[in-house]
Amino acid sequence: HVIPPPNPLGWQNPKSLLTDTLWHHILQDDAPIGHFYIEFKSELPWTNGVTHVLTGMSRKNANISTLKVMRERVGLGTFFHDFPGKLDSGRLAQKELLKVQKKNRLRSIKVDLTPERIHLLFDELNEWIRHGSHLHYGGGHQILKGEGSGCAEMGAHFLNLALGIRATPKEWIRSVYAPRGLVGGPRTGLRVGITRIFLEGSSWAKDENDGILYSTPDMELTWDWMERYAPGKTEISLAPSEVTWTSDPAPRIEFQGQYPLLSPEAVAEVWQQVRVDEQI
Repeated sequence: HVIPPPNPLGWQNPKSLLTDTLWHHILQDDAPIGHFYIEFKSELPWTNGVTHVLTGMSRKNANISTLKVMRERVGLGTFFHDFPGKLDSGRLAQKELLKVQKKNRLRSIKVDLTPERIHLLFDELNEWIRHGSHLHYGGGHQILKGEGSGCAEMGAHFLNLALGIRATPKEWIRSVYAPRGLVGGPRTGLRVGITRIFLEGSSWAKDENDGILYSTPDMELTWDWMERYAPGKTEISLAPSEVTWTSDPAPRIEFQGQYPLLSPEAVAEVWQQVRVDEQI
């Protein structure tokens, strides 16, 4: 499921992006930069009777974390910051989807799967939880190493895994070079306040010589691609045979043990949050 931001974000330069993002936070929109959700439904129950999951990656507390990076003067380091993360509650996600659907801010891609393929997705999500990857939100993580991710990277990964190929279109990807002088935090050791971005953020860097690459699936670009692919449709059905732009197989995540494993009890608690079938 793809939700775009309430208004287009100004990716023309860092200053315009910051202005629009701050405004959306002030409006207290539930998806100020947009959001991706993943949803699995299976007639054949997975472990503990789970048949239906709806979730996505989010910051644990968006308002607190935003204030924190402002106080720490992270600047454009927010692109690469390791925020405390969580998986969205399935029940709250259902309410959010209904809300944005009424505002015409929802498009979905549906993939029909065999029971075996659906259970592979459940297994992958379970490993994501068990290895603590869901506790790390941000664009600086390598999702295929289990480091964590933002919601868009997670959504794209599970779509790829569902189809069995690296199906994420290049048109979904937003890539900019953040000027090194405006990237604060652990990545550079600099302290960069918002005022500096407003004063100096009139353009992106040209390449890796004076910038740091930020590249991610983007909700607005994905939304626009879906409209071109199926004009006027709010739901697209996609099969591997219809993916003509690639044939590369989709890899599973290779968890490299950088975070402590969660206890079985903690894993079960997260599953109770993300499942939306009948609770046991």
